[in-house]
Amino acid sequence: MLIASGGIETDTAGRCFARTAPRTRVDVVDRVEQVAPARRDAAGTIIDPPVFRTVSEPTARTIGEGTRFEAVCPPVLTNEAFVQSLQRALLIRRAYDGPISGIYDPATRAAVQQVQRNRDLDSPVLSVATARDLGIFAQARP
Repeated sequence: MLIASGGIETDTAGRCFARTAPRTRVDVVDRVEQVAPARRDAAGTIIDPPVFRTVSEPTARTIGEGTRFEAVCPPVLTNEAFVQSLQRALLIRRAYDGPISGIYDPATRAAVQQVQRNRDLDSPVLSVATARDLGIFAQARP
């Protein structure tokens, strides 16, 4: 059973899950539009044919649902000490240059997304795997 809350799902064991944004595919669609109508004489004979042009337009569409991953649960991200540790870990890796405020603010989310994007996980939601790799989340015992 999953409980959804603002894009974060929680299972019965209390683990949280999120999804990356779905991939987007851009197709170029050509359409023909009339620029000038045909000109006719008084008898109805076409003097000048109509003029058309082809217009190419990009059309974006989403593919799939995005990648599901285990995320750090939202209550942890309101813990000032945890977020300060996260910000320090990001600062050391030169992904973050803001203050060590303990607030999971837009700059912190952008830094998290940058680090995770390098790991093929494009999301500002901190994954458990990234938190462990940064050394700020407990490792599971074997």
